Amino acid sequence: MRETRPFGQVLLLAGAILILLSLLLPWWASYRALAHQERQIDEHLVQLLAEDTPGLLPGLAELSIGQPLASDSQAWWFGQAAGNHRRVVAQTPVFYRLDTRPASQQWLLLSLPLGLTTLLVFGGLYLRWTRESLEKEQHLRALLLDPELNQLGGRDPVEQGIVGLHQSYREQIESLQQQLGEAHQQSHQDSLTALGNRYAFRRDLTLMLTDDNKLATATLMIVRASALQDTNSRLGFQAGDQYLQDIARLIRKTIQPVLGARAYRINGSDIAVLAKGQCEHLADSLGTQLHQDLNHYQRLHELDCAAYMGFTQLLPGQSPEQVLIRADYALALAQGGEPNGWRIVLQNQEDEDLGESQWRQRLQAMLEEDRIQLLVQPVQIRKPGMPGYNEIYSHFPNGSGGYYPTTTVFTMVQRLDMSMQFEQKIIEMSLRQIIQKDIPAQRWALNLTPASLQQNSFLIWLERVLLRDMNITSSLVFELDEHVLEHQLVAGKRLLEMIRRCGARSAVSKFGHGYGSFRLLKEVKPDYIKLDAQLVKHLEEDSTNQQFVRMIVDLAQRLGCHVIAEGVETAEQKRVLESMYIDGVQGYLVAKPGDLATFKGLTI
Repeated sequence: MRETRPFGQVLLLAGAILILLSLLLPWWASYRALAHQERQIDEHLVQLLAEDTPGLLPGLAELSIGQPLASDSQAWWFGQAAGNHRRVVAQTPVFYRLDTRPASQQWLLLSLPLGLTTLLVFGGLYLRWTRESLEKEQHLRALLLDPELNQLGGRDPVEQGIVGLHQSYREQIESLQQQLGEAHQQSHQDSLTALGNRYAFRRDLTLMLTDDNKLATATLMIVRASALQDTNSRLGFQAGDQYLQDIARLIRKTIQPVLGARAYRINGSDIAVLAKGQCEHLADSLGTQLHQDLNHYQRLHELDCAAYMGFTQLLPGQSPEQVLIRADYALALAQGGEPNGWRIVLQNQEDEDLGESQWRQRLQAMLEEDRIQLLVQPVQIRKPGMPGYNEIYSHFPNGSGGYYPTTTVFTMVQRLDMSMQFEQKIIEMSLRQIIQKDIPAQRWALNLTPASLQQNSFLIWLERVLLRDMNITSSLVFELDEHVLEHQLVAGKRLLEMIRRCGARSAVSKFGHGYGSFRLLKEVKPDYIKLDAQLVKHLEEDSTNQQFVRMIVDLAQRLGCHVIAEGVETAEQKRVLESMYIDGVQGYLVAKPGDLATFKGLTI
């Protein structure tokens, strides 16, 4: 808009110059006429003085011979030409003044029409230019707000500049929107596996559960990459990342035929899949296919297990917490079975269908009211002089005379970040009941959860508890599952070293998943190892399994470690194990779990 101002100034300047010229040019013509008149009078003065009675020549207003004129002309605009003139003719001074009225009339008659015409013309031009400039300015202002109002055809450079500015602005907006879209996508995408992240999972899970179609069903599958921690510790984090990428690739391949299925990495080792359809059908197809692929991957990379799978179904109206609890429970069941296996937990588990807030209230009530029942299952020791071994379990009574599933309770305890509180409560209750008993030469085994390895504050608390009474501490054995130690070896070794330093003992339960168990035995050096019940289940019929168990017993005893077999249910199993010189057997054949409060020792 500033580019139009010089034209207005030029227009005003041109009008002023023309008006000035319309005054000056007629004045100059009149002035020249006066000068011509003055020359003619000067030429006729001699003739005039020769006459006896001199009169006035045409063009003279006043004449005086010998005497100066008393008055002066009023036509000051002609300057000296309109003033009094003095001439000397034949030594006689002559004074005269020109008649300026004709010249003034001529000037006015010429200059006034020219001046008025010029003023009207340039005034009209200026007004028109002002109006057009105002209209253009308004149009350009509107164009700044709305680029579609391009009425000038794009010829005006300012308009072109504004349109170009809008185009550049649109391009920048589109670029920013694209970047924002990419950033939004990245904010909902896991950078390592290129799957959706936990935020995208939570969003899509909530949308599925709030679907207006009450008949719509969907399935949640969670795959746990169980070898991640071991891969990180043995081969480094780069190998662990590659392992996760491989598992994600296998999951993508498996779910590709399922329309609308999408995978998400929801934490370090868990990958979730949401797919529409009946849970049983999808679990059978996806679980079977992925089980085969994981078995192949396990053999190829010499792993004990590649991953586990848990399935549950979604129905509109359920809460995300209910669905995740059931999926975690299905995973826990799968981890208790064969490697790379899968399990289904449907919606009919009443106790798992509690919401997060209800679970928090119930768990808090368990802590405050000591609503935790302690059971004990003794081990039959074969070697004379070896102290007895009694494993303490936790059960959680509900209000209807039954029990909450232990796996579900510990899943919710971990999800609600209450692991340390429950761990402390169970240990304190166990120690109180152990102190009240008078059973000599006994050791009491307490199970520790994986969460205990991750909290330094718990280790500090446990060390203080163990140092309070060394006599009781010397009778304690703390058990950790083999797969927990495999995944958290560094933290596990730190915990076991603290336990030994305080005078307690350690045990590795569910031992013997593969040849990696020998490496773990060498690294940890526990006081006890407890053979996994899966090794014992068909031991009397499987000679290969017998040879593997014999190797474990021989190596462990050479390292000063006692071997206990879990899950012994038949006399034949017990006979085969005793032939291997095992240190102890535990199972329903020996004794079923009983109430710790009334326990008085093993009786055979």
